[in-house]
Amino acid sequence: MERKMPKGYAVLWAVFAAAYGVWMAVFMPKYVLDNYENLPAEMLVDGKVYPNLSGMVGAHWLYPVWVVLSVAALLLFIFYFKKFLYCDEQSKAMTVFSAVLLVAGCVFVVVYGFLGEEPFINKVKYVTASMIGLEFPWLFRVWGVLGSASVFINTLFCYRKFGYNSKAGLIAGSIGAFAIFITINCPSVGSDPAPYFPRPRMLGHWAGALIFAVGCAAPVVIFLFSTAKRFKGRFAFTAVAFAGLLVVMLVLLITVGKSAIIENIPMVAAYILLFLFNFTHIYDGAITDTAAPGRDNFVTYYGCPNSKKAAKLRTSKTSL
Repeated sequence: MERKMPKGYAVLWAVFAAAYGVWMAVFMPKYVLDNYENLPAEMLVDGKVYPNLSGMVGAHWLYPVWVVLSVAALLLFIFYFKKFLYCDEQSKAMTVFSAVLLVAGCVFVVVYGFLGEEPFINKVKYVTASMIGLEFPWLFRVWGVLGSASVFINTLFCYRKFGYNSKAGLIAGSIGAFAIFITINCPSVGSDPAPYFPRPRMLGHWAGALIFAVGCAAPVVIFLFSTAKRFKGRFAFTAVAFAGLLVVMLVLLITVGKSAIIENIPMVAAYILLFLFNFTHIYDGAITDTAAPGRDNFVTYYGCPNSKKAAKLRTSKTSL
């Protein structure tokens, strides 16, 4: 029988969109259209003055347009759940859309990290994605929206393809994808937050970025390590490699510093993993080869007995 989308996910995203809409409509206009446009240089990175920090100087009508568009972007996550996870089957159009979005997100994230006139060495050492957003505020907004949507949609696509389901992963991913919308509306305070703690602007920016990173990575990591434990082989090797990459990133953060290029390492790794999971057959065979004939519970291990993967395994088992 067909799985139905739990109402809880739709309610969760409706609450996110409503809370965000109220926050942006009631509390944020005076900050984005006044305070952010008149921040003293000493409150910005390296004492620089950015003439259009909000991206709306002389065009304040863009603010309500942005609020409507960003609320709509949040509500679309309900559609993503329904069409990419709780669908009858994954169509060719869904596959193409997910692949294009994945590649577009990865390319944009990488290119974005090199924007600006700072010397390359500075971009490696300390120029973060949010600091680049001080000079390119609208591209920073696109970075957040595209990054969260491309990773989350392809995570749902991955779950559906393999019939996997993790409520903890999906909730964590939802919270992470929502959190970045807070960050992209709160300009960076610079590389050292200490002087600005505990101002709401700083807390919102840094908390949103951290929750985004952890939350969006969680469903991918849960899937990877769950399958590594269950099927070993290629999944186990990939899990070890991914864990090693995270260790390398931590070493770089400690020794080199925090920057957009270093921040991109785990994000690009997630894009690569999702591409391998979703659009190659490398891991399909790892699961199929592990299927033991006559084990009825195998096809329901992922909690989705009607997935295409489960159907193929069921057919193979019947023929045996």
